[in-house]
This record gives sequence, C-alpha cells and structure tokens, in this order.
Amino acid sequence: MRRRERAVVPTMPSVNLLSQSEFDRMAARRLRHRFVAGAAVLLALVGVATGAQHARTQEAQKLVAVEQSETSRLTAQTQVLAPVRAYVNGVSVQERTVGEAMANEVYFSQVLGGVRDATPPGAQLATLAVTLAPPTDASGTTATTENPCPGPDPFNTRVVVGCVQISGTAGSRAEVGDMVIALGDSGLFVEPFISTTTTGDSDQVTFSGSVGLSEKVYSGRYSDDTTQDGQ
Repeated sequence: MRRRERAVVPTMPSVNLLSQSEFDRMAARRLRHRFVAGAAVLLALVGVATGAQHARTQEAQKLVAVEQSETSRLTAQTQVLAPVRAYVNGVSVQERTVGEAMANEVYFSQVLGGVRDATPPGAQLATLAVTLAPPTDASGTTATTENPCPGPDPFNTRVVVGCVQISGTAGSRAEVGDMVIALGDSGLFVEPFISTTTTGDSDQVTFSGSVGLSEKVYSGRYSDDTTQDGQ
C-alpha cells in the first residue's frame, strides 16, 4: 500500500509593518493604564481609611462630650456637698482630739471594786489612794515603763499605769496573803506588795502596801474599735 501523503498548505510570510518606537509607545500606554488603575485603587483605600478614621474621631468626640458633661455635673454636686464634707472633717478632728485627751481615762469604780473583791471577809480597808503614772508620749496612750509602786522584785518590774496605796486590818497574816494572791490573779492589778504587817494586843494584823494598775483599767470608751481591740 502506498502511504497517503499529507497535503501541505502554503502560508504567507508575516511582515511587521510597525516600527519599534510604536511598540515602545504601546508599552508605555499599557504601563500608564496600569499605573492609573493602581492609583485609583490606592485612592479608594485611602478614602475608606480616612472615612473610618473620621467616624472613629467623631465617636471619640461624642464620648468626650458625654464625659465632660458628667464631670461638670459631679463637680457641681461636689461643690454643693462641700459644707457637709467640711463638717464631717471637723467631727473627725474632734473625735481624735477627744480620744487623745481621754486615752488615760480610768474607771476608778472598777479599781475600787477589784480591791474590794480581793479583800478577804475578815479584812477591812482603812485607806485607798490611786496615783496615775504620766504617759511617755504626746498621745497619752502608752504607759510608762517605770513602776511607781515598790514591787516585790525591784530588778524585774512590770509596766503599770498607776499605783494603788492600800492599808487596813485583817484577822491574820494568812488573810493578808490571800489578799495578795487575789490581787495578783485579777487582770486589773500587777505586782501586789504588802510592805508592812504589824500586830498589837489583839489578834488583828495591821497591813499597808501597794499594787500596780495594768492597762486594763483604761476605759477606752472614746477610742475606735481597732484601739480597743489592741488594748
């Protein structure tokens, strides 16, 4: 068999009739068109961003106006309440002044009652004198470390806020000892000390001595709750 031969179609040669300068101008036009399109997109993005920023700025200005109005209202209310604040401050100053002035207030009725409770049934008190120790600071809330009472141990004195000088009679020296023990067990007193005991023709014993006052004798009624809890 004979192989079928493909028919060859004759073609005309292509001829470019445009000059190179024309091609350059066409390329330049395409670049300009692309540049214009990119600039338009960029301007659109800038416009959108500027509009969003302007909207946020307006919103912030509205919030500032609202806060300024609220500030003006609160300032006016503060000015109206200024006399009340001045009155409250004055009362606070007076409270501190009274608390400092009355910090060393002592319930002498508790002192007398405590001595009577410690006195045995067979003993009788003849004299009772209370001497308060001066404070160590300007506020008057701290007791002095110097014991104004002659305690039983002069080398190991305790902090006291005052001294109670007592004298009287008892049925025996044992009753005097019971009184010393009872005074020591009471929270109001510290370092009870009977300096002298004498006996006469009768069985009665005459005694005299002293006992220190602890900080529990302070009333604390003009102090705040924190100060009272700390005492």
